[in-house]
Amino acid sequence: MSIKGVTGVVATAGLVVAASVSLPARPAGDAAAGKDTYMKKCKTCHAEDGHGNDGMAKLLKTTIPPLDGSEVQKMSDADIKKIIVEGKGKMKPVQGLSDAEIDNVIAYVRTMKK
Repeated sequence: MSIKGVTGVVATAGLVVAASVSLPARPAGDAAAGKDTYMKKCKTCHAEDGHGNDGMAKLLKTTIPPLDGSEVQKMSDADIKKIIVEGKGKMKPVQGLSDAEIDNVIAYVRTMKK
């Protein structure tokens, strides 16, 4: 095989390897827009910093996981979206959000990662 042939094989192998490497997906939404929505729809229970409103947690007799913690951050965007749309435990579904607004809130929550 000629040098040109070897180079072509190596280049092709490199493309196959590069194509198989998965990079972390960027959140689909706009974090800046998500912050605005978060402040209007989520802050009451989750607090401005995402650590949870202790008074609300006591009132509801529950715990509110910190949004910057691994429990939330390791969840997929789809899992977080499901919780926003359907609720979970004592958290009621969030009403009045478009899919784009939900994606934006998720992008904002991702910025809270420790």
